Amino acid sequence: MRSTNRKRTLIVAGAVILLCMTIIVGSTFALFTDTRTVKNHLQAGDLSITLTRTNLTKTTLDGQGYLVEEPTVTTDVDFSAPTTENVFGLITDAEGNVTERIVPGSKFVAEMEISNNSDVAFGYWVEIVCTDKTLGAKLAEQVKVTVKTDSDNSAAVGEGLKVGSDTAFIDVVPVGGSDTFIVTVEFVDAGYTFVDGVLSSTNNDAKLQSLDFDLVVYAIQEPTNPNA
Repeated sequence: MRSTNRKRTLIVAGAVILLCMTIIVGSTFALFTDTRTVKNHLQAGDLSITLTRTNLTKTTLDGQGYLVEEPTVTTDVDFSAPTTENVFGLITDAEGNVTERIVPGSKFVAEMEISNNSDVAFGYWVEIVCTDKTLGAKLAEQVKVTVKTDSDNSAAVGEGLKVGSDTAFIDVVPVGGSDTFIVTVEFVDAGYTFVDGVLSSTNNDAKLQSLDFDLVVYAIQEPTNPNA
């Protein structure tokens, strides 16, 4: 063996951030698995990420009931830690319950930035997970989520959506670096029919339904430089 004064570092780390559409809960954690006893100094590294909403554009009902696109909100909002702030800027009451109603044509576009504040490079991927559609089965079919990275990946909330994986990252973020992706949520207009004097709309099946889904952002250490 070489001199025992030489420092060695062993790093095994992962992190997950979870964002709910209605109630936002953010968390990061690092998992270390080394338990060996050695004479050399062993210092475990850290994987720490920050997830920030940098832009938000909403198309929603105004006070007169018309759909309007509101001015883009450019104030950064940090979702790395627990917060009562809603990712898509939905109106809530004092208890944090969402009170804003969405209708066919409603649309929310959030630009998210993931930053690396740790000791190691990491790769990341995202998933859309419908956590409760018992009261919103039809709504889950009509609410479409699009995650835009280098390309658009879309699916109805009820179908779920996975962009990237632990073996095919959306991107690798080096120490001190950052990356952006855009999440769009829209209530797709299913249209209506008028047959024999009877007006019918598929949208009516989703009226007054509610829906919960999560945007889950995963990050895991990437030891190999993809640009090397």
